[in-house]
Amino acid sequence: MSTVLQILLLSVLPGIIWVIFIYRTDKYEPEPTKQIIKAFILGILCVFPAVLFESLFDIGSEYFRAIAVAPIVEEVIKFLAFMVFFYHSKDFDEPLDGIIYACSIALGFATIENVFYVFSALQYNNVFEVASLRAFLSIPGHFLFSALWGYTAGVVKFKLRHGVTLGAGLIAAILLHAGFNFTATLSAIGTTVFIVIFSIYAWVLFSKRLKILRLDSKKRAERSAQD
Repeated sequence: MSTVLQILLLSVLPGIIWVIFIYRTDKYEPEPTKQIIKAFILGILCVFPAVLFESLFDIGSEYFRAIAVAPIVEEVIKFLAFMVFFYHSKDFDEPLDGIIYACSIALGFATIENVFYVFSALQYNNVFEVASLRAFLSIPGHFLFSALWGYTAGVVKFKLRHGVTLGAGLIAAILLHAGFNFTATLSAIGTTVFIVIFSIYAWVLFSKRLKILRLDSKKRAERSAQD
């Protein structure tokens, strides 16, 4: 197997594995596989307008673009793709689906981003280190951020709670994404400590929201079985 192919697999496999993990969290009424694949591919395509828009705001320092520009552009584009292609879909028929589709789109986006970063690491001879860190931090980070607006999409569409808005979920995702990127600008030790803290916090948020929507899905499944 050629080196290029090995690096490509190292770049792509984490995203695919995380998609399978997300897909399996939907225990009671799994989404059609073709829809998950569609969401993943859509996330890949979202990279192109994101790069375009980020280049239009190529102002200020690299830190400013990473903390202020990238989180807004990337989360908004992923969110708009979700709203156009999945929010009104007949397959979005339970609250948990909001998280499933949001995370699948985000993982498609993160996978292509990962290909770029891992291949770029070739020149520094630290491909394995970069691939490993991104597989466990940056790639899940993307779907954990987007899960926030995916959660609010499910809550809003099925009217589970009053006062929850789509905009609130999107803003929360942008802020968490910006905070994560900020930690990456710190010193090596600071980056490691704060990214771990942010990752734990993001997983706690994700787990709580997943539990809430999964419980609702279980109730819906039980009601359907009784009808």
